[in-house]
Amino acid sequence: MKTSLLRLSAKALLILAAATLATPKLVAQDDAGVRFGIKLAPNMSWLKADTKGLENNGSTLGFTFGLITEFPIGASGNYRFGTGLFLNNTGGKYLRTVEYLDAVGGPILKKDLSTDFKTGFIELPLTFKLMTNEIGYMRYYGQLGFGASYNIRAKADFDSPVFDTSGIYVLRFDKLEDEDFQNSIQPFRASLIVGAGLEYNFSGSTTLQAGVTYNNGFTNALKNVNVGDKKAKGLQNYLELNLAVFF
Repeated sequence: MKTSLLRLSAKALLILAAATLATPKLVAQDDAGVRFGIKLAPNMSWLKADTKGLENNGSTLGFTFGLITEFPIGASGNYRFGTGLFLNNTGGKYLRTVEYLDAVGGPILKKDLSTDFKTGFIELPLTFKLMTNEIGYMRYYGQLGFGASYNIRAKADFDSPVFDTSGIYVLRFDKLEDEDFQNSIQPFRASLIVGAGLEYNFSGSTTLQAGVTYNNGFTNALKNVNVGDKKAKGLQNYLELNLAVFF
């Protein structure tokens, strides 16, 4: 699994590099249209469970910020290739059903253990934006693309069983807080990016962008997390209010 993830990460980097090298050729006729900006986007993220015995337990508030670059495709300026470098602070909450023994010879019991995790990812997006002509000072857009993210940190609050000296019987469940959780989060996340919104031009090249973006993960977010004898699978998704200023 680790080898396949590394190969997928390498492929994503090659795609990003190729797109970056190819873009100047696409926009050579309209270099003045290249835009740079800053993005700040509050988000709401959650884990979509895909394993029996694992279920979503709520959403987490976070934020995304970083740099945006857009390159026009063609002379009209209505089509743009976008990329950037973002820091995504997201998370999720889930319940995991476990079976345990609380006494010698006692029955097998079940309990739902809660986990509330927060993650930090560096994201390199590849998107295409389709824009309307200017209506007044407004332009409206739709956006579609791919995101490649790399995990840089993870913390969690979770329930942890405390065993007796034999290591078989559970004495109690403790709540651990702000524990390192990076060993339980996959290092690479791939996602589909879908968005829509509007832009308002103040003057010259200064433009304010506001919109809504849905970032849908399609690779497993969890690592080394089991539900019974199965590996847990969950997809991390988030919805953000996309605010940006282009200069």
